[in-house]
Amino acid sequence: MIVLRNSIIINAPLEKVFKFLADPENFPKWNYYLKTVRKVGDGNPVIGSTYHQVRKADEQYFTISGFKENEFLEVSSTKKSAITFKRRFSLSAKENDCCLNDHFELAPLVPNFIGKWVSKKPQKAVGENLMKLKELLETGATTLQDGRVISL
Repeated sequence: MIVLRNSIIINAPLEKVFKFLADPENFPKWNYYLKTVRKVGDGNPVIGSTYHQVRKADEQYFTISGFKENEFLEVSSTKKSAITFKRRFSLSAKENDCCLNDHFELAPLVPNFIGKWVSKKPQKAVGENLMKLKELLETGATTLQDGRVISL
């Protein structure tokens, strides 16, 4: 299992950051590798809600596997997905800012000894994506690595 950990301080109220993250359809607004994320079925984002995401080279299904308002959101791949992952966003207030901790577990598609070596590239990409999230929530706009201009 490849484990990626990142922390970032976002100069925005915790509630604003959580509300934005709690809607997985917002993920492509700060993660350049995601083309679309769409909810499969009706209702609000709650534990058990399923989403379909299309990335540059593949697609997956995931569910919301953990949710506590203004504290954490966890998503996990489903059996329909070719890759196995779990990602947990934990939030805490730090004065007027929000501290976001991102814990991302990904089953490698290559042998473990190679997976550890290649995990440096995803670690950097995840960190860059979080910086785009920070910029978007602090300023209302960002330009993703693929050139897409996103505004709130």
